[in-house]
Amino acid sequence: MVEQPEPRSPLGVGLDLASRVTTIGLEFALPAAAGYGLDSWLGTKPAATVCGVVLGFIVGMLHAVRMSREMSGDTARPARKPAPRGRSDPPK
Repeated sequence: MVEQPEPRSPLGVGLDLASRVTTIGLEFALPAAAGYGLDSWLGTKPAATVCGVVLGFIVGMLHAVRMSREMSGDTARPARKPAPRGRSDPPK
């Protein structure tokens, strides 16, 4: 017999989703804000801001993809073909 997890209350589900959305929002915003602060401090506008925006986008999107896989139940990564160990035919 397979054990089923306890059903969660709607409030618990809502709070979990709200915390996930907040986390992704901060992952997008904080690197850009840190880059802006670094640019203001060093006087290198807009180099660090652009780097922060790119970094925040990459981190936020990776987290969003990971969360969507978890929510859909697809936690397995796609299988890769093993690399060939040697040549099957000798070179000519």
